[in-house]
Amino acid sequence: MTDFNQRRAGLLFGSFTAEALSLGVHWIYDTKVLAQKFGYVSEYHAHGPDSYHPNKKAGDQSHVGDQALRLAAFLIREKRWDKNLFIGDWVSMWSNYDDYFDQATKTTLSNIKRGVMPKKAGSESSELAGPARIAPLIAFLADEEEAVVVKAAEQQTELTHNSREALEASRFLTQASYRIMHGAGLAEAINSTAPTWALNSLRSVKSMSAVEAVAELGKSCSIKAALPAVIHMAFMHGDDLPKAFSENAMAGGDNCARALALGMLLGAANGIDAIPKAWQNGLIAKKQLLRLTKIV
Repeated sequence: MTDFNQRRAGLLFGSFTAEALSLGVHWIYDTKVLAQKFGYVSEYHAHGPDSYHPNKKAGDQSHVGDQALRLAAFLIREKRWDKNLFIGDWVSMWSNYDDYFDQATKTTLSNIKRGVMPKKAGSESSELAGPARIAPLIAFLADEEEAVVVKAAEQQTELTHNSREALEASRFLTQASYRIMHGAGLAEAINSTAPTWALNSLRSVKSMSAVEAVAELGKSCSIKAALPAVIHMAFMHGDDLPKAFSENAMAGGDNCARALALGMLLGAANGIDAIPKAWQNGLIAKKQLLRLTKIV
C-alpha cells in the first residue's frame, strides 16, 4: 500500500476495531468494576446476556457501529453518496434489528412515521454517536475536495442528530481525519479544526491518565463530555494506537462512540499496519470493510 492508502485503510479499520474492542465493556460506568471483571481490555469480548447488547459476539459492533456498517454497505452497493437514497436504506435496517435502539433513532423513526419529511426528521440529540459513524464516508470520498466530504458527513449526521453540537463535531472529525489521511500531523490537524471549547476543556486534564480524564470530563454520550475525551486520548497516545484503544475501553461509559471517533483519527495517523493483526482478523465486519477499500 502507498502511505495514503495505508492511512485511508487505517482510518476505516481503526474506527471499527476501536469500537469492537469497547463493545464488551460498553456503558459500564464504574471503572473499578470494569477492571475487576475484564482485566485490561486488549482483546474483543462479547457483552453478555444481561447487557445492552445481549446478542452481540466478540468482534461485533454496537448499534452505532452497525449504522456505520449500514453506511458502508450502501456505499459498496451504490458506489456513490446520495443522502436521499440513504435515508430510506437507514430506515429499513430497523425493521428486524435485534440490538439496542438509542433515543435519537427512536425519535427519528417516530418523526418519519408521523409524516415528517425524512430530511427533517432527525432528532435534536447532541450525542457523539451521530457524528462518529462517518468513517466509511470519509474513506469512500477520500479523493474528493475537503468541502465535499464535510458536506456529506454533515448530511449523514443530521439524519438522526440534527443539533448544532452534532454538526460541529461532524465537521471537526471530518476535517481532522481528512487532513491526517492526506498527510497532516495529528496535533496540527486537531488543533486547527477542533472547537475552541473542546481544546479549552483539556487544560484541567492535561496530565491525567485516560481513565482519570474521562472521569473528570464525563463518561456520558454527550459531545460536551465525549469529544474532549477523544482529543485527550489522541494527544496522549497518538503514537501508540493499541494503547489508546485499550485506554478508551478502560475509561468506561460511552466508550463505543468515543472509539469510533478516536479510531478514525489514530487510524489515519498511524496507518492500518499499526492495528494489531488479531484485531483486524477478529473483526466480524472485516470482509465488508475490505470490499469498501477495494472500490475507493
